[in-house]
Amino acid sequence: MDLKTILLLSLIQGITEFLPVSSSAHLMLFPFLFNISDQGVITDIFAHFGSLFAVIYFYRQDIKEIFLSIFSKKDKTMFYSLIIATFPIFIIGLLFFIFKIEFRNPKIVACTSIIFGLLFYLSDTFGKKKNSIKKLSIKDAFYIGLAQVLSIIPGVSRSGITTTCALSIGYKRYDAIKFSFLLSIPTMILVGCGGILKFALNPEQIELLPLFEITIFSFIFSLATIKFMMLWLKKMSFKPFAIYRIILGIFLYLYLK
Repeated sequence: MDLKTILLLSLIQGITEFLPVSSSAHLMLFPFLFNISDQGVITDIFAHFGSLFAVIYFYRQDIKEIFLSIFSKKDKTMFYSLIIATFPIFIIGLLFFIFKIEFRNPKIVACTSIIFGLLFYLSDTFGKKKNSIKKLSIKDAFYIGLAQVLSIIPGVSRSGITTTCALSIGYKRYDAIKFSFLLSIPTMILVGCGGILKFALNPEQIELLPLFEITIFSFIFSLATIKFMMLWLKKMSFKPFAIYRIILGIFLYLYLK
């Protein structure tokens, strides 16, 4: 894999992982649109590792507080919320792994981009946006975790569907996306572990240098995108991203027709 391809894949992953537009869909569509061979699941996994390191770095203070709360008398709601919200995708993801169920199909991406783009637009428009993440309940965390299960389907977008759910049950935009980003940490760890296990069961010849490079570049682009997104939401809405997803879905539908 040449450096140009590595940079493009890292850029796609870094931007789309933390914008609610589905990184897995864009990574899957990359070889279709540019008429090149599929980069493979292991490459996608290392690209996700770069994003994982970026979100851990960005929220390092929050993560430290959550971790320390486990061993103190401080409020442990956020810790329990992240565990509860991760549980549904762990169970469903495990079943998908065991039965080797996959949805790497651009036609599915076209449909999910339109459908969930519309849902995202509606939740951003009509959500009450009054609740703070500081008052996040275990019940609401479970609802968001259930919604996250849908992100197994390419085009749904993990950050998109979790934010859509949070908005629909009354959370503010900034708080909704923050919880979505924090939830991405245990989720991406699970995805990474599953991918490594899949690779171990079906080993193939790989080059380590490109995987290292894609992790580093993905980290850089992901960190920049997280900072951009948090600044954007202080003044703007999610509507441009919802509209983009709808347009992307329509374009794909016409392109694949």
